Amino acid sequence: MKFTDEMVAAFPLRNPLPELLRKTFHFMEEHGCLRSRHDGVRYMTVHPELEYSNLTTTAVHLPDPAATACWTKSNDPDVNDRLVIFLRTGGDGSWAGLWRDDDGQQRIVHLGSGSGSVMLCVLAENMEDLLRLLAIGYDELCWPDQFQQTPDEVREEEDEENDYPPPPQLFRHYLEGILGLSIPTRASDIFLNTVSMDESESNDPFWNWLRLLNG
Repeated sequence: MKFTDEMVAAFPLRNPLPELLRKTFHFMEEHGCLRSRHDGVRYMTVHPELEYSNLTTTAVHLPDPAATACWTKSNDPDVNDRLVIFLRTGGDGSWAGLWRDDDGQQRIVHLGSGSGSVMLCVLAENMEDLLRLLAIGYDELCWPDQFQQTPDEVREEEDEENDYPPPPQLFRHYLEGILGLSIPTRASDIFLNTVSMDESESNDPFWNWLRLLNG
């Protein structure tokens, strides 16, 4: 079975994989972005180039219902179907997922690892903004303090000698040429406000949903 088909099947009927993401994953799979780990686990990156086969810090994975249950502390399908975690955002163990809010809108949310990133909030209001965010070219998407910088500025601060991958050109061409989406230079061009899991209160709807579930 193709990876994209597995992704579609893994999402609950009440919170399905959006059509825009399905088409994008299909394009990526057809153009060599699918990878396999030594244990047979498959995942997808935005880089088709073989020299970047080991890049796993920002990658699409099949969702694991157990991961959702760990966050919601619930065994209720009506609750857990609302959150599907599928996008790794950092080497620290942070992830992003698809959340269906109280009005039935699907949003992309971030779930920081807690041991590294503590960002816990709505990351993108729609699927177009998620794709635009992925196309900017950050190595990791879990560090909100970097969102005011371009990927090049982040890399210059961290390690000028590190061999970083180039921007995902094929993915960028797909967004601009086929989808007609613009690609910003930095994440803050898409959104400005992020929330930490350490906050005592917040207006973020996802933060409040999880806080209510966890008491």
